[in-house]
Amino acid sequence: MGLAARFTVSLGLFTGLLSAAACWFLLKGAADLQGTEIEKARRAMVAETAQLKALGGKVPESFNAQVRDESGVRIQEGVAEVETSEGLRGTRIFRAVPSGSDGSQVEIFFAPEGYEAESDPLLVLVLLVGGILVLSTIGVGAVMAFRIAAPLQTMAEDVLAISRGHLDRRVEAKGATGELAHLAKAVDRMVGDLLDGQETEEALVAKEQEEEDLRSIRRNLQPMTVDPPAGFSVTTHLEEAEGAGTGDFVDTMADADGAPILVVGASAADGLPGALLLAMTRAYLRSAVLNGERPAEACATTNASLNRDLARGLFASAMVARLEPTTSEVELVSAGHKAPAVRWDATAGELRSIQPNGIALGFDDGPVFVKSLEKTTFVLNPGDALFLFSPAAFSCENVKGEALGESGVYGLAKVAIEQGMGAMTKQLKAFFGNAPEADLAFALLSRRVEK
Repeated sequence: MGLAARFTVSLGLFTGLLSAAACWFLLKGAADLQGTEIEKARRAMVAETAQLKALGGKVPESFNAQVRDESGVRIQEGVAEVETSEGLRGTRIFRAVPSGSDGSQVEIFFAPEGYEAESDPLLVLVLLVGGILVLSTIGVGAVMAFRIAAPLQTMAEDVLAISRGHLDRRVEAKGATGELAHLAKAVDRMVGDLLDGQETEEALVAKEQEEEDLRSIRRNLQPMTVDPPAGFSVTTHLEEAEGAGTGDFVDTMADADGAPILVVGASAADGLPGALLLAMTRAYLRSAVLNGERPAEACATTNASLNRDLARGLFASAMVARLEPTTSEVELVSAGHKAPAVRWDATAGELRSIQPNGIALGFDDGPVFVKSLEKTTFVLNPGDALFLFSPAAFSCENVKGEALGESGVYGLAKVAIEQGMGAMTKQLKAFFGNAPEADLAFALLSRRVEK
């Protein structure tokens, strides 16, 4: 039964019972008062009759009277003045003549002319019973209203406390039943959902801020400006992922001999750890190269530093290429980089993949890393090019669920070599539609055909 129905039925039953009791008291009181007044009227009639007969009262021959029959007796009732020894006296006359009598058997009774029954006791009784009925109804209504208002007040206080930061407070409604209990549960669920939504929103804001910070880190860590030797060009591109990204990076620099060096790296962590790992790997490699170390030595130095600083399970990979300006020879080293370098052989007119051996940066403290590292060298002839890219390029999918794959990556390499990095970037964006699911880094070292 609903709250409104229970309230109506309860108040109706109580009012009905109270009204029945009030009616019983009124009827009983009225009956008692009526009996008392009848006795008083009888005594007044006896006294009036005795007094007038003692004074020799004479009934006038005729007077205005009402006639009615009561139990075989014809009664004439009227008000008139009776002649007594003390003079005329107004009174109420009752003349009773038995039915069938010749008129000789007449009984005369007198009653006070202005006799009125007392109404004050009846009025007091009515007011008393009515007052009790009203007060009782108000009391019952107040009790039921309190039972409704108290849980609502408790709920309001709980919600207010939660809004003021007391997030451990729960919405309760002690003593509530029916709809109020359901309302309390619904409000508690609603507040819980709002708190969850607030926590989710705060987490989302924090995540968005983290992503923006990471994007700022990536944008600020730009490759150094390199002046390549005559006849060569160096271009790079970083396609940023949506969100925090994966920490892949591309860098260019020149060593003490002026030799351009290209680096494409990837980290084993996403988000903030990936960004920190990116920054550390890039910084260690730069420092080693700028201190005059060749790619293999720079990777060994970086590996030792990362192994010392990183927690177990964190590592990075890098593909490092150095161009010797005087001989056009390229020195290529892979530190655990899972994507091969792609070389364009202009003479043969074909793309060739190159994958030197080597384990990732940070795994080993030194000896095993140095022993595993393989150095590959080759000469870039006129028209040749070297293309470096992120390992994630193979597995990244577009909005249709299609992976770029090996053929797609080699197609991008061909476009970059023949038409430039700008054309490759347009084709890359056209394939993915939106931002890719991972950061994708690309570097291109080309040698122009001499004219």
